[in-house]
Parts: sequence; structure tokens; C-alpha cells
Amino acid sequence: MSFPYIEEDEGLPIRTIEASALAQHAQAVLYQHRLATSHQLARMLTPNTTSRRYMLHVLHQLRTQGLADRVVPPGRRPHRWFLTPAGAHAVHDSDQVPVRPYRMSPQRAAGPLAEHMLAVVETGLAFFEHARLLGDGFEPLHWIPEVAHRYTKANGRFADTHVISDALLHYIVVEPSGDRWQIQFLVEVDRATMPVHRLANKLVAYARYFDHHPLRKRRSAADGPARPAWWERYPLFPRVLVVLDGANERRLANRRTDLAVYMRSSQYLMVPRAGFAIGCATMPDLVEQGPRARIWLNLLDPSWDQEQYTDFALGFTYSRR
Repeated sequence: MSFPYIEEDEGLPIRTIEASALAQHAQAVLYQHRLATSHQLARMLTPNTTSRRYMLHVLHQLRTQGLADRVVPPGRRPHRWFLTPAGAHAVHDSDQVPVRPYRMSPQRAAGPLAEHMLAVVETGLAFFEHARLLGDGFEPLHWIPEVAHRYTKANGRFADTHVISDALLHYIVVEPSGDRWQIQFLVEVDRATMPVHRLANKLVAYARYFDHHPLRKRRSAADGPARPAWWERYPLFPRVLVVLDGANERRLANRRTDLAVYMRSSQYLMVPRAGFAIGCATMPDLVEQGPRARIWLNLLDPSWDQEQYTDFALGFTYSRR
């Protein structure tokens, strides 16, 4: 998505303490999400203001201090912001977010994968903005990009032994009664740049991860039955959500239908798996209606000829394991 406007440093007078707290938060967010536009950062970090000037002032101060930098895309589009090595080091010292090896550079920020990174941020923002409207719990650091899961015991290339989720989301649903439900999602953002069959193959890898049992040495009967690998990381297997973006609504709808056909004809997915589901929605529906709306098509529903939509729980009732 692009938001046409001219970006400049307004040099607004901001209280030092207030600006310092926002700057630290901005650094943590940029560290975790790697790349974000100034518009996205304003929506995440100053959602109660209609002006972006406050956020821009803080970003330019970080740039002056050598902690953040930007690339300027062609046209009247927001600048893309990222942390410098010095900025990443400062976040390490603050212990605000888990340490990650990935580093952004001007070349990557202007490269072919940048649009995908920004789309992942936009997906998280859709959850964030609708959570605020509904009173749910979801903050800018509640989603983590690029989380890897090993799904085979075999040796080989990392890409052939792991499925890498575009994001892991931690979301808290707050019911009118006050009950709170913690739900996790593994999100795939597809910008219509790969053939549908390749996307389907990646989604099948999630089922392989669901089934995967790691090798255990010196097991005994007292250990009980072997547990799947995901038990070590998640209380329940996360819902897998696919968000289609990067094309007009008609093409996205056709792509969703094609993806459903591929998924429901997969031999590996013919066996039902209790607790495993994959939902698919388009970015326009997600942004307009929000993740809790009935916008998700369950790609594993056997009644594939009747497109029935549900919310992001995909018809599953969450409870403790």
C-alpha cells in the first residue's frame, strides 16, 4: 500500500521525556519488524493523533543521532525506515525485544523483498487497529516476523527442512463478559508473486510441522507417547492464516479459489487433523472488516464448492491443552 504525501521534518517542540519514550519504542518496533514506513510507524506508535508530524520529528532525531536511517522510494510515497547497526546495538542493551540476527541495510530496504516486509507490517496493523476498536489485546510488539519451524528429521537445506512463517501473532480476545482468550496465529502474506501451487506446497509444510515428531534418544515407557515438536513451543497449534495482497480484488478472489482447489486436492491433507486449520482472506477485507469478521475461508473445509466464511478462529473453540 502507498500513501501519497510529502514527508518533511517539521521540527515541532516536543517535551524531552515524551520524545525519548517514543524514540525508544520506535527503535524496538523497527528492530523487531526490520522495516516500516513513517506512516505505518505513526499508526502504530501515535494512534491517537491525526498528524504524523510528531512521529516524523522523532524519526528524524533518531536519524540525526545515527540510530535510524531511511530510503526514499520514487514518487510521493512514505520513506522506509530501519535501524542502523548502532540503533540495533542500542536495542540490544535495552533488552526490550528478543535478540535477532537479521539486519536491515539501505540495499535491502530498497530491494525486491521490501514490499513484502511492508505488507507483513500492514497485516499486523490491521489486527492492531481493529483490536483497539474492539478492546482486544494486541500491540505493535505482539507480532514477530519470520519464525522458522522444522518439519522433518532429514538433513538438507534450511529451506527444505523448515517452514518459515511470515509472522507469529499473539492476540488476546476480550469478550463482553470480561473473559480473555489468548490465541496465536502463524501468518502467510502472499503478494501474488509466486505460482499458486508453490504457495499451496508451503501451506502443506505446516501440516507436516503439525505431524512432525522429533527424534528422542533413550526413550522409555515411562516417558509416555512421543509428542509432536510444536508442543515445545505452543500451548495449542496456532491457526494458520493466509492474507492475499498485491492485486485487484477480482484477481485476489480468483487466487483464493484456486488455492482452495489445490489445498483440498492435496493427498497429504486428505486425512483430517483435529486442531489444524488454514484460513484465507484478502487484504482489502482484512483492512476494512478486521480479523474477527467472517472473512476467512477455511481452505481445508471439505465442502469446497460452497465458500463459507468464518472468523479467525476458523470454527475452533480454544481451551487449555
